[in-house]
Amino acid sequence: MENTHAIVIGGSMAGLCAARELSRFYDKVTVIDRDAYPVGAHERPGVPQSRHVHALLMRGRLELDRLFPGFEKTMIECGAIEINFGRDFAALRADGWAERRPNTITTLFASRVLIEATVRELIRKLPNVELIERAEAVGFETVRGDMIRVSGVKVSPRDGGAAFTLSGDLIVDASGRTTKIPSWIEAMGLPMPPETVVDSHTGYASRWYKANPDRRPKNWWWKGIWIDPIAENLSTAGVMFPVENNRIIVSLAGIGGHYPPSDEAEFTAKLAQLRSPIIAEEVALAEPMSQVYSYRQMANRWRHYERWGARLDGFVALGDSSCAFNPVYGQGMTSGALSAILLGECLEKNGINDVEVPRKFFAAQARFQAEPWGLATASDFRVPGTEGKRPMMSRVLDPLLGKMFQVANDDPAIGERLGEVINMMKPPSALFELSLLKLIAKAWSRRLIRGKRQQKEAASMPPLALGAEG
Repeated sequence: MENTHAIVIGGSMAGLCAARELSRFYDKVTVIDRDAYPVGAHERPGVPQSRHVHALLMRGRLELDRLFPGFEKTMIECGAIEINFGRDFAALRADGWAERRPNTITTLFASRVLIEATVRELIRKLPNVELIERAEAVGFETVRGDMIRVSGVKVSPRDGGAAFTLSGDLIVDASGRTTKIPSWIEAMGLPMPPETVVDSHTGYASRWYKANPDRRPKNWWWKGIWIDPIAENLSTAGVMFPVENNRIIVSLAGIGGHYPPSDEAEFTAKLAQLRSPIIAEEVALAEPMSQVYSYRQMANRWRHYERWGARLDGFVALGDSSCAFNPVYGQGMTSGALSAILLGECLEKNGINDVEVPRKFFAAQARFQAEPWGLATASDFRVPGTEGKRPMMSRVLDPLLGKMFQVANDDPAIGERLGEVINMMKPPSALFELSLLKLIAKAWSRRLIRGKRQQKEAASMPPLALGAEG
């Protein structure tokens, strides 16, 4: 007989990871999703961002394989590509092409739909997890005593049929950026959690192509391409990611409100206007497979449940429902998985009957979220016109990150550490270790000396040697 029941609202990656963790503690776990899940790796309306490039960070790769044994093996069997960024990507940074140098960071490149479909099929194997499709959560069922406790979820089937209520001991909001639950909270007479929003007015435009390996020149060694913008005079970044089934996704990211075009001809023309024509040359040898997809919901938004003045027992929020990052930094899936793991650790430590679990979880999640939030907003605040409150970590990280990216190619140890932090293998505090700061200072000093020498040499050259007429 089932005694305990946890309900997850939203079958996002964070929601599926939460369901996996909850299945260790509750007799039954139910996931409610608005969509019908496709058979195989296909798009679904509830995840419009899936058509764009997705980076599964190294930490995310490791944690998903721990949560769902067989994840990595299944992904590779389905065509996911192992990428060592330092070895396999042609990366044009602010001051030129990065040196091709293998590092210890190896990630899996695949479409978002393959990642999600793989996790979904693995979670279906858990006997106490139920997936309810084509159903919309429309409100809470609550019990009022000394405190308000969520005791269930009101559900409305999207294909007709009578509405019903699922009773649960713990309700998890994993419905993403557009979650409606804060408005439910307000309708109950409780204040909504305070929010912090940082918006660099960034937008994506992406198109899918079928690669033609036979047409590519043999000296094109790269598997992917990354082109940074120069904020002072260029507003668009470009990337080309390889995914399963011999396909590539090409995305343009417009910053500072300079959104990339959604028209196919304009999109192709914009590729040729990037700092390097390399992506345009790749696209010329490939076959378009889709229209151009646009996506602009990219602001960083943190709902501070850890500072929430109200109390609602039996309820937690995680993933993008709690803290959503600018997706250009690829932190979303990994952060969602880690938040789910934190929830599991909190339940393991305190037990499912501890009414303080939500409060304790929100505090633990906030401590973790502060790190990717600091990284994302530090990068966003480098974009002129970014709106929002700048956190102290961002003020400290911004100048350091800027210098690290500039000298990362000068010293392998600097690039390696930067990659470890970006991939969440180490916390941002690892950037402030004295030994690393000394390496950065030495590399920066050498760069300044080299620049002064070049200026002096240029000043001593005759005009004709500089290419001037005279």
